[in-house]
Amino acid sequence: MTGLGASGHGASESDLEGSGAASIPGLDAYAGAAATAFPGAGTTGARPQPADGQMLRAGPRNLRVSTRRYVAQMPRIVTTDFMATAKTPLLRAKPLYQDVAGDSGIRWELLAACDWMQCQAQPRVSPVHGEKLGSKNPDGTVYRTKSEALEQVAADLLELAALVYGINLRQRLILSVRDLANVFAAFRWGGLLKSHRISAMEFPYSVEGLTAQHLKMRWPDIGEDAPDKPGKRFRRSFGAVPVVLGLSYPAIA
Repeated sequence: MTGLGASGHGASESDLEGSGAASIPGLDAYAGAAATAFPGAGTTGARPQPADGQMLRAGPRNLRVSTRRYVAQMPRIVTTDFMATAKTPLLRAKPLYQDVAGDSGIRWELLAACDWMQCQAQPRVSPVHGEKLGSKNPDGTVYRTKSEALEQVAADLLELAALVYGINLRQRLILSVRDLANVFAAFRWGGLLKSHRISAMEFPYSVEGLTAQHLKMRWPDIGEDAPDKPGKRFRRSFGAVPVVLGLSYPAIA
C-alpha cells in the first residue's frame, strides 16, 4: 500500500510538509482493527448488504441515505479567496479529473480537492508528494504525467477511506460533510486522528474555512511525530471540504 505515503505528504508549502507511510503513527495500529471490521476494505470495496434491500450510505455506518442537502456556511472571505485562486484552474482541469475518476470509480471533485491541497493544481506538479512530474521520490516512485499521479491519488483515497473509516467511495453515493472530512483526514494523516479520538471536523486540512467557527485553525496537537506540524497554525484559508463544496458537490447534511 502506498496510501498515505504516496498521497499526502510533501506538498511544497511549509504547513503541508510530510513524510512516508511507514513513518505515519496510528495507521498500522488501526489498520488491523479496520481490516477485521471491514473485510476487503481497500481492495474490493465489499460491504455488508441490508436484508431489506435498503440503500447503504457511503459512510462508515449502515444507515439510510439522507435526502437533506447540506447548506454551505462558508464565510464570504473564504468563498472570495476560493473564486480568486482555485476555481478557475480546477474547472480547467475538470476533464482530466473526470477521466481519472471514471476509471477509479470515485467522484472527480475529490481528486480536484486533493490536487489543489497538494500542489495547487499546478499542471507540471504531482499531487502525490507535491513533487515535479518526473522527479524520483524517496520511496523510489516516479510519476511522469499528471494523470498517472492522479491515478495514485485516487487509489490512496479509496484504500485509506475504507481502511480507516470504513467509507466505500466506489458506491458513488453522495457523502455528508462529516464523511468528506473523514476521507481527507485519512488521506493526509491515515489513522492518526482515529487513534487519538480526534474528530476530522477539527482537522484543518479537511475543514478550514467551512464555517466561521473553522477559521484560523491549528493542526491537532497530538504530541508526537506527524506528517505536518502538530499544534502549529494552518496557513491556508480553506481546506479540502470547502474545495469540494465550491465545485458544487451536493453534499448531504
